[in-house]
Amino acid sequence: MQNIYPYVLIVHLFCAIVLLGYIFFDVVIFNRLRGVLGDDFDRVKQAIGQKAVKIMPLMLLLLILTGGMMMSSWVGSKAGGYFQTSLQQIFMAKVILAFAIFVLVSYSLSMKIIFKKQPVKFIKDYIHHIALLFGFFIVLFAKIMYLV
Repeated sequence: MQNIYPYVLIVHLFCAIVLLGYIFFDVVIFNRLRGVLGDDFDRVKQAIGQKAVKIMPLMLLLLILTGGMMMSSWVGSKAGGYFQTSLQQIFMAKVILAFAIFVLVSYSLSMKIIFKKQPVKFIKDYIHHIALLFGFFIVLFAKIMYLV
């Protein structure tokens, strides 16, 4: 794993930038354009959403896979446990937040694609807000890991 770790890390970081960049755009910038776009807002949002729903699940899947690959370097039997050091505790907090995002996205997509229904209104309205908040803490914890 140590031989491919740098390449896996690059893929992981690229996917994180794309995913969090889109979520940031949707939450912070795009929703502020409602007044500017007027009646066209819903049409533009739907057009962007149709493209994003094809790309973002792939980004999330690659994030989960590459994160799982790199996880063996930080926790597990070879690393001496899961919660023994401060670094491992912060890392596992990142893992829990990432898993929560994965669960939210999986639920939302399965409701739309498999069941052809809308997710629960709260999740439908705030999934990107929650993912942005969790993503912020994941990035913050990633930096803090190396400071402890």
